[in-house]
Amino acid sequence: MKVKQGRIFTLAGLGFSLAATVLPIPAGQRRLPAPTGVPPAADLAGVPLPPKIAHPKIDARLWLKVRAAGRAGRDVSSAGLTRVVIETSGRVHATPARAGLSPFRLMIEAFGGTVERISGRYIQALLPPPAVEFLAADPEVERLRLPETPLPAAVYSEGVARSGASAWSDLPSYRAPEDPVKIAVLDTGFLGYQTLLGSELPSSVVASSFRADGNLAAGTAHGTACAEIIHDMAPDAKIYLVNFSTDVEQHAAVEYLISEKVDIISYALTWPGAGAGNGTGPICEDVKRCAAAGILWVGAAGDEAESHWESAFIDSNGDLFQDFGPGDEILQWLVPADTWTGATLTWNDWGTWTGSSYGNPTQDYDMLFWRWNGSAWELLEYCDDWQSGTAGQIPVERTSLWRTNVATYYGVSILKFDASVDNTLEIVVQGNSGAIEYDVPLGSVGIPADAAESFSIGATDAETDVLETFSSRGPTSDGRIKPDLTAFSRVTTAALGPKAFAGTSAAAPHVAGAVGLLMSKTPYSASQIRTILEGRALDLGAAGRDNLFGYGRLFLK
Repeated sequence: MKVKQGRIFTLAGLGFSLAATVLPIPAGQRRLPAPTGVPPAADLAGVPLPPKIAHPKIDARLWLKVRAAGRAGRDVSSAGLTRVVIETSGRVHATPARAGLSPFRLMIEAFGGTVERISGRYIQALLPPPAVEFLAADPEVERLRLPETPLPAAVYSEGVARSGASAWSDLPSYRAPEDPVKIAVLDTGFLGYQTLLGSELPSSVVASSFRADGNLAAGTAHGTACAEIIHDMAPDAKIYLVNFSTDVEQHAAVEYLISEKVDIISYALTWPGAGAGNGTGPICEDVKRCAAAGILWVGAAGDEAESHWESAFIDSNGDLFQDFGPGDEILQWLVPADTWTGATLTWNDWGTWTGSSYGNPTQDYDMLFWRWNGSAWELLEYCDDWQSGTAGQIPVERTSLWRTNVATYYGVSILKFDASVDNTLEIVVQGNSGAIEYDVPLGSVGIPADAAESFSIGATDAETDVLETFSSRGPTSDGRIKPDLTAFSRVTTAALGPKAFAGTSAAAPHVAGAVGLLMSKTPYSASQIRTILEGRALDLGAAGRDNLFGYGRLFLK
């Protein structure tokens, strides 16, 4: 395995230090002093590089777990289980109908693991970490990784009256009672939904969990609040509550909703790093499959406008580190106390999407993750996946999620490890308080809201119609305008409280409910109503369609 040589060092005079190991420090291991000021600009010129130790077929975060188990001297049977996604070539039996014949199932069970879910060429399994390296040796395995997880795009909703939906509510229904509009809320959790049945929610809902533990009420009340808004907007609709926790589980949930012939999916999540930003990738493929089945996907544009940075690679001093500003090679942000934080780096070396995989990247960038201790930057993690042209590799680096007890500054730097061109780089940060340093709001639209088939929704304040500063905006990486509409943020729900539901997560279900309401009152299809709503939108900002408001704010009158 290739290793780039490095050494322990302290950069005298600038207060930088790297620990002897690049393994993460367990969260909460040490209490840091509260930040007394913004850390200074950080020039990394002359810094010796740490070793690149990642496995070419194993996600760097997963590889850390495998190596940690090996250092502890654990054998395959005693190392504990880790949830892993195995991306196969697709040439083996990996479909649910033939899952029993899959050679991978036999290997996984032989290692003491368990297959949890199979979707196309993806297998989600619980595995002992040491077994991961054995599977990586199989030529039919392209990549092993930790499961991807989405970000939340974060009583009677005020949006009902503001949208003009009230004027439609008393109109006679076009559809028979036995043929209601079906609206699915696809989310990660519906905490507390049972207590709202028959009041803030319909007396009965269709509930299905695709989580490995089968717990529909797991996680947060995020999905519950979305369902409340939909019921307020479209009280006659039949509501499906469907949850999941990983990308593979979402693929299976989408198959279920297609089989149920739902009309609309309300989706208030985004997936940083899950594609090229041009409407392609495995998550966007779920949107396309729904569109092909006649289902309208109403998706949150995301809340990453202040958490997004994008630029071509710039290196004025030739030290191979990205310049974020003059003499500044660490992009920093403040993290509130008791908040998880991390970052995702991508760049434009995806190749062509085939419908199931991308081309193989050859431009290799790495990411270093830092924490400010009050006087120096400490390196927490070296994100060093390989991008060497091997099948299954993607142009993405991710940090683990970190948490500290008090407000603390974190930062990332980008290393041009082995690239022949200056690619366009993009970072999305999670857990920041306010805007990150050097934030770039344009181009922050989330995945899968970048899909052309997604009816993508930004967020405006429910009282003022002012665009929320965090509301993600276009263009997509291939130059298309997004979002398509905006709708209401900072609204009231029983699940979250008075005016506490903010973000595009609140905006998207308003539009999903509006489509459902008009479907119940007219003979039009969901896709036709999308066109009608775009035409009726209240134009905000610059005249005409734009990358902040789309066609404008939801308006039904």
